[in-house]
Amino acid sequence: MVSRLLYRDGLMLVIDKPPGIAVHRGPKARQSGGESLEDHFGALRFGLPRAPALAHRLDRDTSGCLVLGRHRKALAQLGKLFKRGAIGKTYWAVVEGGSAANEGEIELPLGRLDVARGWWMKHDPAGQPALTKWKGNGAELFPSNLRGRVRGEGR
Repeated sequence: MVSRLLYRDGLMLVIDKPPGIAVHRGPKARQSGGESLEDHFGALRFGLPRAPALAHRLDRDTSGCLVLGRHRKALAQLGKLFKRGAIGKTYWAVVEGGSAANEGEIELPLGRLDVARGWWMKHDPAGQPALTKWKGNGAELFPSNLRGRVRGEGR
């Protein structure tokens, strides 16, 4: 896990999360005996008495930067920053097809797809408000695909 460390200071760590591994020990990981990133957090203590903890999540199949708080006070501060939208999240996607527009917004309330399956979300008129801004990038490089950048924002 130390080899995946991208940033470290007194408050937080940022690691490069690979695809295909869960960030926390959810019901699926427990049932299948599969590992999670949390299983390796002890190696990221760097002299502190406690292992770092997740400041946010990424899906099992998503790769990217994952922020960990090094202690409770840091986690509380990071939680406030994520909640206020002061920390942005950018997702890159490769999709088949194209769009008439080069950018846009999707504003749909989201609810859980299935309570038993965790954080899988679907459009739900009674769900929480959500805004996704998208912008196409690189379509001229890959004419059959629209390489896109997506920014999710909670409202």
